[in-house]
Amino acid sequence: MTTIHVSFCVDAGFATPLWVAIASLARAHSPGECAVTVLYQGLDDDFRSTLSAEVAHRITVTWVEVDEELVAGAHYSTFLSRASLYRLLLPALLPTNVERTIYLDADIIVMGNLSRLWQLDMNGCLVGAVREAAAPWPAGPCGTDWLGLGMRPDSPYFNSGVLVISLRDWREQGIAQQVLGVLTSQRPRWGDQDGLNAVLEGRWFELGRQWNLQTADAERRGIAWALWRDDVEAAVASPSVIHYTERHKPWDSPGSHSLEGAWLAVLDGTSRRGWRPLARPRRGVRVGRRIKAAVRALIQDGDP
Repeated sequence: MTTIHVSFCVDAGFATPLWVAIASLARAHSPGECAVTVLYQGLDDDFRSTLSAEVAHRITVTWVEVDEELVAGAHYSTFLSRASLYRLLLPALLPTNVERTIYLDADIIVMGNLSRLWQLDMNGCLVGAVREAAAPWPAGPCGTDWLGLGMRPDSPYFNSGVLVISLRDWREQGIAQQVLGVLTSQRPRWGDQDGLNAVLEGRWFELGRQWNLQTADAERRGIAWALWRDDVEAAVASPSVIHYTERHKPWDSPGSHSLEGAWLAVLDGTSRRGWRPLARPRRGVRVGRRIKAAVRALIQDGDP
């Protein structure tokens, strides 16, 4: 049996999502079928050893601490953290005998076996990925500075949260260094996702949407519903990977995501069962309270 290599890249801010993501991966695969490498910063020894022990009956986890000097000066999206850049270090930090990896963001859960994705023939392409739900092309309201990046406005544009990476080709062609070069000379809107799309334009293999079911698709408001309805419907009916994109995450506040239940179900199958995020007051509630307080103050000031 060929071992499926999976990689994650995180900092301490994504500790709980990482736990759930790896637990979901373990649940979806037979013992020994997967091996995981995590590039990290800020995760303490107790966290790493406890998580490794919890999934050891199914998968092995290798931890590689990242020297942040390796990505110093590179721009990353303001919606993310510097850890989003760590995936660019995979060709350098993974062993040279690892020639392919399935990279996963930590804000995912794996719902199906990844063996078909692992065995995929990418027809000589350098990466396999799924179109971005909010911006399938660089041009458009949610797109990026395609002109500044030297991209065609109508070029297919992918989401970088699930990637099948040909590490051998990336090493030989210096792909990571090229992307870091883009991110040190420019400040594109979507950070390294923009850099990856610019460098890999025309050299990536498009995957079916089941491999990266993004929030806009799951909530039936993505443009993909108009463009590739059959593919989206199949993905929603039977996703292999659910990706909690956009700002609202199931671990941030209860009721914030339509697929929150799937994430909590995985969580409750781990030693962290029962954990729940604290409810956060909605912005409108906070503003309303401020207005009421201001009105009261005005009334008091006007009292005789």
